[in-house]
Amino acid sequence: MANRDAQLTVNTIGSSGPGSRLLILLHGYGADENDLAPIVSHIDPDGLFFSVCLRAPIDLVPFGAAWYERDAAGAIAAETFISSVDAIDETINEICEWGSFDYSESVLLGFSQGCAMALASCFRASKVVRPAGLACLSGMLQTVPNFHYQLSGPPMSILVQHGVDDPMVNIDKGRSIRDSLIESGLEPQYFEYRMQHEINGESLFDLRSWLNTVGLAI
Repeated sequence: MANRDAQLTVNTIGSSGPGSRLLILLHGYGADENDLAPIVSHIDPDGLFFSVCLRAPIDLVPFGAAWYERDAAGAIAAETFISSVDAIDETINEICEWGSFDYSESVLLGFSQGCAMALASCFRASKVVRPAGLACLSGMLQTVPNFHYQLSGPPMSILVQHGVDDPMVNIDKGRSIRDSLIESGLEPQYFEYRMQHEINGESLFDLRSWLNTVGLAI
């Protein structure tokens, strides 16, 4: 796939199997489109998915990228947040068209700031079709001016993971994601781990088990 055809830079991981469904991975603040690529072979060893990692549009110095900016007071700059959600959706649409993928059979995975974007893309109020699965890793559900969520809706497979010792994104953020989803009638699988802001072996194993279940159920 040519990156110039997409709104965002795309790292195409591909698939070692049939790869008839799409897995989209969104990295965290300061990382890039290569950051989550190494976990793909571990969480999808049978190649049920065709995997792509997207790069956030805001370049950081000296390296890495971000999905949104904050002002001097720490508030999220809404225009950058919404622009990134739009870019994610546009890029996914282009990838689905390119590879003849059905978005309703895809899985969206986000880590940290990428988790916030995955939640926003999946549950934005204007969304007509949702993916089959959503993995929320060490992230948060952000409240942003002029951006509206619609969490209630048809059942879908959701995994939420968070480290109880996370010094960057407090465990309360993960619990808040879980509680908000449950209050909206959804039934996320929720796991806490004795880890910091990371993906460790235990969480990786649970992620692989969950993703395999989603892949086989589609």
